[in-house]
Amino acid sequence: MTATSAAPTPGAALPAATVQVDIISIQSQVVYGCVGNNAAMPVFRKAGWRALAVPTVILSNTPHYPTLHGGAVPMDWFDGLLQGLEDRGVTRVARAVVCGYLGQPAQADALARWLPALRAARPDIQVHIDPVMGDRNDGLYVNEGLVAQYRDLLVPHADGMTPNHFELELLVGRKLVTLDEVLAAARELIARGPRWIVVTSAAPAEAEPGTLRLAVVTRDEVTVVSHPEIAIPPSVHGTGDVFMAAITAALLAGQPLAEAARDAARQVTEALARTRELGWEELAVE
Repeated sequence: MTATSAAPTPGAALPAATVQVDIISIQSQVVYGCVGNNAAMPVFRKAGWRALAVPTVILSNTPHYPTLHGGAVPMDWFDGLLQGLEDRGVTRVARAVVCGYLGQPAQADALARWLPALRAARPDIQVHIDPVMGDRNDGLYVNEGLVAQYRDLLVPHADGMTPNHFELELLVGRKLVTLDEVLAAARELIARGPRWIVVTSAAPAEAEPGTLRLAVVTRDEVTVVSHPEIAIPPSVHGTGDVFMAAITAALLAGQPLAEAARDAARQVTEALARTRELGWEELAVE
């Protein structure tokens, strides 16, 4: 006779495992708009990855509107959110961490403590950092102290980074004009820890009219990818957040870096084309 398991006693606890989480996404969160985690999470879902959103700020909207409410997540909360990932076992199963916009310098300090401990316990986990600090249209839009903290505290803990041209200039502390200068600057960062750097809007002064370029840089290889530049209202932000999410999703799926960068650029271009077609003031990711 084959034995059968007895039915569980009503109310008895059943064994359970930690939910499979693929990506921990640490960046901004807005109520209205499509930046930070609001932009990244749809990309992760579409690619079939499970992601958890850890907010660094909670805002009513981006600061480019006439009114703004909310602010940076308090440090006791932020530290607690990171600790909660460990308490629930998420850090034991996640495959990647994405770090984007930070609301205050103390958050960089917290990540500079948390990431090395995570890497020591999980040397296989991927850490992707988008040093969100500004762009050529808006200039610097974070606390000035974050520039040095990204450069000195966070760059060494990244496997890969996706600065735009303006942010790369901030990280190396000088103006960059030519593509060769961009490539040299990217390799300066690689010498400090990352395996790859993808520079968006690279050397815009040299790009063909109506196009933008990505510089995909590793220690030994360079690939330059061109894609269309689509005119959008100045209120539209979040393209870098979509790009980082898309390249992370592709790399987790096993795509080579240059192919992942091309696919990420395609997704950004499609989102911008949708946004223009709909006439929205925010990025149409979905």
